Order: sequence, then structure tokens, then C-alpha cells
Amino acid sequence: MNPLLKGVYDISPVTFQNWLLTGYSAILDRERYGGKFGAFRKFMAEAQWHSRDELKELQNEKLRLIIKHAYETVPYYRRLFEALKLSPDDIKTQGDLHKLPLLTREDIKRNFRDLISTKFNPKKLKYGHTSGTTGSPLEIGYDPTVVYATYAALDRQYEWAGCQLAKNGDRIAVLRGNVIVPLNQKKPPFWRYNRMHNQLLLSSFHLSPQNLPFYLEEVKKYQPTVFDGYPSTLYVFAKFLKNKGEKNPLKAVISSSETLYDFQRETIEESFQCRVFDYYALAERTVFATECDRHEGHHLCMEYGISEILDEKNEPLPAGKTGRLVGTSLHNYGMPLIRYVTNDMTALRNHACSCGRGLELMDDVTTKAEDTLTLKDGRLISPSVLTHPFKPMNSVEESQIIQKEHDRVLIKIVPRKDYTEADTEHLIREMKVRLGNEVGVDIEMVERLERTGSGKFRWVISEVPLGI
Repeated sequence: MNPLLKGVYDISPVTFQNWLLTGYSAILDRERYGGKFGAFRKFMAEAQWHSRDELKELQNEKLRLIIKHAYETVPYYRRLFEALKLSPDDIKTQGDLHKLPLLTREDIKRNFRDLISTKFNPKKLKYGHTSGTTGSPLEIGYDPTVVYATYAALDRQYEWAGCQLAKNGDRIAVLRGNVIVPLNQKKPPFWRYNRMHNQLLLSSFHLSPQNLPFYLEEVKKYQPTVFDGYPSTLYVFAKFLKNKGEKNPLKAVISSSETLYDFQRETIEESFQCRVFDYYALAERTVFATECDRHEGHHLCMEYGISEILDEKNEPLPAGKTGRLVGTSLHNYGMPLIRYVTNDMTALRNHACSCGRGLELMDDVTTKAEDTLTLKDGRLISPSVLTHPFKPMNSVEESQIIQKEHDRVLIKIVPRKDYTEADTEHLIREMKVRLGNEVGVDIEMVERLERTGSGKFRWVISEVPLGI
């Protein structure tokens, strides 16, 4: 939502906010479900039943096309190919990708404009942000085609869960990170409605023991058949139901954006009397992986991108061995990302899924361990919603959030050279939007952030007990 529209939204009555959300969703609908969406959805419905070899060849065909496009129209790749004395004909299959170096977040930041294809007007691309698991912001450009492909993959995940994500589809309750309710609001409603997609949008920022009964009352009134959210926010609601000795049966629960832990899955499935369908999707639009009804792992959407699992020497690992996940976009011609390093860890599974689909199976992705913040008023703040203030900040190399008290958090920043006092003001302001003005936010500049003995990094560390 653009700043002007957001400003109007913030000062509007609740009823008008519901209308604005519905109208804004109608605009997004054209970008996500118009154009080539139908063709992609049909393509993915058919391709999922292809054999593994057929899917690999399909990937190779699309790889050759995007490599040729990158060489001819993307300045960064043209320079890279010439420096390595390569031509597009040298990259014919996935087995040839090792001839190209990995693409890091730092590479993208340094070469952002030169990674945009000259075939596209940069002003007409869509731009998204990700803070990643280390809190280091990154901006990515998308062309319309990859947007359609992304929502076709998401639509297929809903279908696998036995649900419909569309106009006139299932009634969906959503617990994600958008600030849809003013943070200083102390009384319900802590939710808004998107009538376009039959969605009850629940605020992730007002979850507290005092407020959860109001949430439950509204959910019972709305009677959703699907719950969609972050594992941590879904768990808070499910644990509340369990503590009350209640259940709220649904068709399915859809989770993403965080590691889904076994204890969370167990409680969510018990409270909602259905299975959780977890998916992994990158804002960089290089990897998409989803769960089918057999729950034997995450199916890599091989029609969407090419995934590699590499060891510490950047050599490919066999199935069953955990390594770093690297992804190549097959549809983002506006800003192709080839061999993009995700910094997430996973492994391919040794077996095919009993569902019969040819799509490769991947283990759960292991991102860095993150905690949920517990505030003085009892609200529980998911790590995922804390990423949003960092997303537009290219001046931050890395960050870490530490909570030792209910009403104070410390943000450690590894700044880039262009970091200014305005960035500090932005961080404090945006964190307070999410945590409340009564929560103190301290900023500390550091040269590096500590890792654990195994080299792992925790982005959010809370030493305050979870209040549920």
C-alpha cells in the first residue's frame, strides 16, 4: 500500500478501512491472478505429475532461455560471462551451473542496477524487500511473469491442502505481519476484513492473554475453514485454545515464513483438528517448496526454479546431506538471479513421495533460531513481523534484536558506510509502531555480531519467558 493510501487508511473509521483493504486487494488481484496466471496454474497442475527426468529436462529448457536472456540483456551477467570467457552455449544443463560463481546478497547490493534487464523499464518492475534471517535488508525487482508463477505455486499449495485461495473460495483467517490495526488500540476489533478474498485479517500485534478471548469470539463468529499465518502466531492462538480445553476444527492450516517446529505443529494440529501444510517461499523468487497431503517433506516446485544443495566448498551434496540452499530463478526475466545464495540450510530427501508426484522432496529448512518477544502488557510478537522495519534499509549490513526486559529491546547494528542518524530514527519509530511507545528501543553500533560455537546466528534473542 503506497504511503498516501496508507495515511488515509490509518485515519479512517474501521468500516472504511475494511472497504479500503477490499479495494486494494482488487488492485493486487490483477497483478497476481490476471495475465499469465491461468496458464501457469494449468502448467503446474500438469507438470507435477511428470517424471523426475521430464521435470529435469523442463528445467534445463527454461535454464537455457534465461541464461541466453541474461547474457544478452543483463549488464552484470554479460560482464561475468566475458570475464570467464563463457558463452550461453556453455550453460546447457544444471550440471553446467558450477561454471558460474555464486550470487550473494552483497553482489546484488553492489550491482543492483546492472542486474536489471535492459529489456525492462526499471520503473515498471515491481520491487520487494527481504531482511533475511540475518536482518540484512535486500531489494529485488520482479517482472509480471514471476509474480504470476509465484501465485500459481501458492494456489497449488492451497489446492493440495484441499482449499481454495480465490474469490468465492474458502473463508480464511490470516495471522501475518501487516499493521492493519493501530498499535495503540486497546479494545477490539483487533481485526479487519478483506471481502475480496473472504479473509478475516487478524492483527499479530495485539496477541495477549487479555485480548485472545476477543480473537476467539470473532473467529467463532466468522467460521473460517482455513487458518493462514506464521508458525509462531498460529502457535500462540492454538496454545490458547489448548489451555482453555477447546478445539476449533478447520479444513487446513497453512504456515510459512518461519521454521515450523515439531512442538508447534503438534499443538496447532491438535487445536484445529486438521493437518498443517507448511511452505517455504523466498522473497527473492528463486525457490518455492510446498507440502502435499502425505507430509513426507517439502516438494520443490521444480517448474519454478532450480535448487542446489552445496557444502562449505560450494560442491554439490548428495541427497540426505545437509548443506546451503542455492536457487536459480526460471521466470524472473526482469532481474534474473542465477545461483543465488539463500543462507538457509536443508537437504534433499533420498526417496520419492508416495503421492506419485515427480517433484523432488526437501527437508524442512533450518533458518536461524528465533524467539518470540513477550511484552509487559502480555502481547506476543512474532520474529517475522519484526523484519519489516529493516526491509527498506540498505544501509544495514546485519542486525540483531535482544530482549532482556519486558519493556526494552536492544538492536545491534553492523552499519554500512551510508548509515545515518535518520536510519536510527526510522528503526526506533518503526519498531515502536509494532511494539508500542512504552517499549524502549536502544540502538548499538557494533563491528560484528556474535555467533554460537557452531557458527550459527540468532537474529532475535529473548530472555523473557513466553507468557502463555
